[in-house]
Amino acid sequence: MKTWKKMLGVAVVAAAPVAASAVEVSGNVAIATDYVFRGYSQTDERGAIQGGFDVDFGNGFYVGTWASNVSLGTATSEMDFYGGYAFDVAEGVSLDLGVVQFIYPGEETAANYVEYVATVSVADFSAGLVYSSDYFGDGNGSATVLNLDYSTSVAEDVSVDVHLGMTTTDEDGLVDDDDGYIDYMIGANYDVANVTLSLAYYGTDVDNDDAAEGAADDRIVFSISKSL
Repeated sequence: MKTWKKMLGVAVVAAAPVAASAVEVSGNVAIATDYVFRGYSQTDERGAIQGGFDVDFGNGFYVGTWASNVSLGTATSEMDFYGGYAFDVAEGVSLDLGVVQFIYPGEETAANYVEYVATVSVADFSAGLVYSSDYFGDGNGSATVLNLDYSTSVAEDVSVDVHLGMTTTDEDGLVDDDDGYIDYMIGANYDVANVTLSLAYYGTDVDNDDAAEGAADDRIVFSISKSL
């Protein structure tokens, strides 16, 4: 998942330009001080190198892939494959329907799982619903994630992102000692010299005793990314 899209909890689904008239291929690379997914560090609070490619077919359909290093059990890498359809439902209102396959190569293949995503965007706001019947694989139960996001430009080459998410599972202990938790983020981006510098603050309402070795602690993450 692209760093900022995953930070915002939209599960890598990209809004493809519906009005495009030809197939467009784009890429992205990023270096970050941590890889945070829904409030949890995926790299044991260490740095991450990430990147991916997207294909927009010019008619609302899109596919893409994204990868990052991780530190999850014996898994050292994550690969995501996704696709979907984005379209306008009314003036200023768009809907994005997508599916994401999460893959952890190696001995952690049992953790592979699928998420289904629906995102409604109005102006600078978006609301997303994510569902998985086998959250983080391994025979775990289902999970539902609700996301509210806001992103806007505040000055030339400067933008701000705000995120609030709520993850609910049908099994206590899957993400903490309860059946769900809240995560939040506020970040700023600065485009300079053909790269984007990003600084984000992450937090959750997870009790420190419920998260392994501070994985869900509040933290600040810095990243440098570039579109290709």
